[in-house]
Amino acid sequence: MNVVIAGCGIGGLAAALALHEVGIEAEVFEQAHEVRELGVGINLLPHAVKALAGLGLLPALDRAGIRTRHLALMNRFGQPVWEELRGMDAGYELPQFSIHRGKLQGILYRAALDRLGPSRIRTGCRLVGFAERGDRVAAQFERRPDGLRVEVTADALIGADGIHSALRAILYPEEGPPVWNGVMLWRGATEWPTYADGRSMVIAGGNDAKLVFYPIHADPARPGTRLTNWAIMARLGDGSAPPPRREDWRRQGQRDEALAFVRDRFRLDFVEPAALIAATGICYEYPCCDRDPAP
Repeated sequence: MNVVIAGCGIGGLAAALALHEVGIEAEVFEQAHEVRELGVGINLLPHAVKALAGLGLLPALDRAGIRTRHLALMNRFGQPVWEELRGMDAGYELPQFSIHRGKLQGILYRAALDRLGPSRIRTGCRLVGFAERGDRVAAQFERRPDGLRVEVTADALIGADGIHSALRAILYPEEGPPVWNGVMLWRGATEWPTYADGRSMVIAGGNDAKLVFYPIHADPARPGTRLTNWAIMARLGDGSAPPPRREDWRRQGQRDEALAFVRDRFRLDFVEPAALIAATGICYEYPCCDRDPAP
């Protein structure tokens, strides 16, 4: 049995590795010309880590990320609302990891290259269509360098090509754009003095604006700092209209727009959000969008 996967992100690579683990051949096609370690921080809860640990990736996750121990919720003045232990410290079999999204993709990509082989991962190929032929499927890809179309036949086709999935658009052409809930998210990561035990997350603020703050990597050469992820979530609308700019998680944001929601708002004794944002070289913006489950 063989499977074609459209998309070489976290989902596509994890699917390819999982299929390979049970003896199913997988070939991954990515429309970008190269696989790059992009993005900022994400969190992997224990059930997700269980899947990755089953693929033998737990040591790599430990090298790249942080085993999150504690989560604190507080208001914008730093007054506690709720706190709890996380991952193995909360009794789970496996940890929660805070990690740079690009580093996680890199872990999966290198494992796929090693296990599937470089010939099974093809970049610069955009899915443009498919056709069912008996009990097989023929996926059509356009090679971005020269526009040449290639057809690949497999037993199954998996779409892991993101919120603007080409495969989903073919299957549900009338679906329309993703739905925005009215909240904008600005995100960044920078080296910052270690907070608490270096394994703690904070979510501060209320419905109008929130600060999310957590470490995603510990460099042994910098014991007093952590690569720290931050996010500002602020309500810009009620979701009845499209976002001001099309959703794209790689879009660079304007720091001044994020700063407007933290200046003179937060009073936290462990971090000054404006200073944290100002110290970050590049930040990203993303309107909080989603799609309903496919029928």
